[in-house]
Amino acid sequence: MFKKITIIISFFMIFCSTPAFPNDIDKLNLLTEEYPPYNYSENGEAKGIFVDSLDEILKMAGSTLTKKDVQILPWARGYNLCLKKKNILLFSMVFTKKRKPLFKWVGPVIQSRIVLHAKKSRRIKVNNSEDMKKYKIGVIIDDIGEQILTGLGIPEYTIQSVSRADSNVKKLVDDRIDLWAYGEATGRWFIKKSGYNAKDFESVFVLKRGEMYFAFNKNVPDNVIKKLQDALDKLKAEGRLQDIFNKYIR
Repeated sequence: MFKKITIIISFFMIFCSTPAFPNDIDKLNLLTEEYPPYNYSENGEAKGIFVDSLDEILKMAGSTLTKKDVQILPWARGYNLCLKKKNILLFSMVFTKKRKPLFKWVGPVIQSRIVLHAKKSRRIKVNNSEDMKKYKIGVIIDDIGEQILTGLGIPEYTIQSVSRADSNVKKLVDDRIDLWAYGEATGRWFIKKSGYNAKDFESVFVLKRGEMYFAFNKNVPDNVIKKLQDALDKLKAEGRLQDIFNKYIR
């Protein structure tokens, strides 16, 4: 009888020590794009401010996912997957009023500026949207730059969309576009990576000052959003988010 009770108690303890349900966070598919210094790949490894931040908050939230689970895709593909597929986390995304109802959000993580890049030698001056209509402007498909220009009423025939940032660098250098609508820090990073001197280029107009977030498909459970937001808030409060930022910017 004693042996039987012992077996029952042991079984009960094992059962209770094992989570009854898997962590909902572990169901997430982690998607990003090449957008340094925030998120990018190097020797097959995901890196950047958002990648390292995500790695930390996943750990703090009790998830088994890590930055090794991050997949890097063209922005347009990741954006559409996040709109249509369950359990998608996409980063880094600039928060806008237009995007707000399309996703669930965790952030803000960092401030950003979306600008119009130009060659200094062209001496291009842009003061308003009417000036923009005079130029051919390169964008990334479904990127915030494209969305801002469309919202400003810039004609479609002046906007040239591609899927890769380095393509726009080459087009800007070769004068096949006059301006490039893209993140300020990221644009300069791609210019330098492509072998050009960043000092030969300038930001001629600020399209938007914004905040960058982690975005989620709307079907992701609210408890997942809360756990990750709480973890991010703690990362900020402890000063560790600033440490990650300094690692890439300084």
